[in-house]
Amino acid sequence: MLMSKERNASEIYKKYTKARRSVNPEGSLTSTGYLRTVNVISVLRVLYKEGSCSRSELSKFTGISLPTITRILTELLKKSYVVPVGHEQSSGGRRPELFRLNSNQLMIIGIYLRSSEVILSVANVDGKIIEKRSFIPFSLIPEKFINELVKELWLLIKGSGIEEEQLVGIGVAVAGVVDNKLGTIIHSNNLSWNNVAIGKLLEERTGGTVIVENDANSAALAELWFGCAKEVSSLVYLKTDTGVGAGLICERRLISGPFGMAGEIGNLPVLDGVVDDYLHLPSVFRHFEELTGERVLDEKQFSQLIKEEHPVAQRLYAEAVEALTRVIVFAEAFLGTEMVVIGGYWGTAHPQFVQDVVDKCRPYLHKNQWKRTPLIVGSELGKESDLRGAVGLVIHQWFEYPV
Repeated sequence: MLMSKERNASEIYKKYTKARRSVNPEGSLTSTGYLRTVNVISVLRVLYKEGSCSRSELSKFTGISLPTITRILTELLKKSYVVPVGHEQSSGGRRPELFRLNSNQLMIIGIYLRSSEVILSVANVDGKIIEKRSFIPFSLIPEKFINELVKELWLLIKGSGIEEEQLVGIGVAVAGVVDNKLGTIIHSNNLSWNNVAIGKLLEERTGGTVIVENDANSAALAELWFGCAKEVSSLVYLKTDTGVGAGLICERRLISGPFGMAGEIGNLPVLDGVVDDYLHLPSVFRHFEELTGERVLDEKQFSQLIKEEHPVAQRLYAEAVEALTRVIVFAEAFLGTEMVVIGGYWGTAHPQFVQDVVDKCRPYLHKNQWKRTPLIVGSELGKESDLRGAVGLVIHQWFEYPV
């Protein structure tokens, strides 16, 4: 086994997850240690969101008694999960000492799975990527693929210089339909996988806590935690590269549906086909070749054709604007979110594309006489949205879900 099960995650989180499993269906507690661990998680969450706090502020924000806060901080300081940062200003008397989370002591592994390339990273709980590594998988057979992945994971950890006990968890983003409760990839066209329990398989091989989600949902979380959506609580993220999908967040909660199918918009009928036909680049390139007899090699070449106002490229561009406009109008009619983030090629390669979509959406949205229309923007994270989204999966579970 490449990583010791006793050292794979922070001691605090291991106690927390173990204790949560000991709660009976009626909600009564079977472990006195559970309450204390919940308190620890509450303290970490407050420090994460507030930046720095005194003991009395932590007691006020969490509802935990001051003596208990003092005991928790003593433990966290010993492990360097929390560090002192000076004293608060005071009009008189002893100045309260301030503490903050040591973001470089708690680490997360983010993994983005694709058939063409697998990207792995180590990031701190602020989402800053410390180390990154990638490889082209030798085989897509799940067992062989995971063997190679675990080997690369070990090399990543060794190369980053971090201790395994600093690892909070592992987030995995993948193109396809995912059951995030079971950590199972139900179906992935990109990997040619069906019903692969990658979460369980990785946990068995690493001893770590593994969270698996599809790439559109992961990218939505990346925008929520690190990108342009940090100040909103609801958004739609539209992914337009490895297939077309949507990540839906409402009141800072990821909406994936009971079967993991929420946001699977690629086969929605639009214009004379489905959404994938007009926004998925391989489909767009194929249409270009059918209409012109010429082959488009990559994104850069297609962007140049648009810039040069090639008539067929311009036509496909206009169809993409129209298709995405309809998707956004339908999505907002059902969800009414604060923001729509366009990711992938269409959201990052062409700033004018985003503006054209905004202009096209405006009359439709205004017809509904909404008091407030959503802000429609291109992704700030670009090609890193999936990888940082994998990191965001772990952060979201740690710092957003109720204790």
